[in-house]
Amino acid sequence: MPFNYENFINNSKSEYTKEIIGIDDFLKSLDFHYFSDVKLNNKHITFNSISLVLEISCNLDLLELLAHFNTDRWGYNGKEKSPLEQALEILDLQNKYHIDIEELTFFLNDTSVVIKRIYDRSIATQLNDILKQIAFNYVFLTRGLTQKPYEIFVPIFEDTIQHMDGNEEELNIAPKSYSEFWGIYLDKDDEASIYDVNKNTYVSGDLEFLSE
Repeated sequence: MPFNYENFINNSKSEYTKEIIGIDDFLKSLDFHYFSDVKLNNKHITFNSISLVLEISCNLDLLELLAHFNTDRWGYNGKEKSPLEQALEILDLQNKYHIDIEELTFFLNDTSVVIKRIYDRSIATQLNDILKQIAFNYVFLTRGLTQKPYEIFVPIFEDTIQHMDGNEEELNIAPKSYSEFWGIYLDKDDEASIYDVNKNTYVSGDLEFLSE
């Protein structure tokens, strides 16, 4: 059979515009468990995988959200796995392509929290731990409750850091967990600061513009 260039192009296009089976139910499930409006902002497609970019808009302040989360009144489904992890597993099983979350952003009344993928399924499996870390570090990252964060980036990657305490070794290490360094914009500061999660303190260094 001769090679048909037009069919090849059409088949390639269908691969990169393929629909995600069950995506509406996935988003509705997140709406319900996180009391939010969840939107699929973007998707990045390869021949065998789909990476989702999700936005969760929630009518709560950060402290309210953390309080409800801590008392199992928000983001809780009565199971060991978070609602996000469980919903993603169901979505993945419904499709023949591997599906993961590349980026997840919470838009709250006073803060936005941007979480980036660092390994396969990292956001879905670690979301609860990330929220617990934010709650635990809240007093420290607000400088003793004297400032409010309006953007939190979890984690920050080496290509966003210009220099940090003169320690060049740190610049060559990609984050292996969400408990290393975060980028935080505080309401009284003009530029983003680097927060060392392990040491519960800010460290000196320059960041590229994180919202790009």
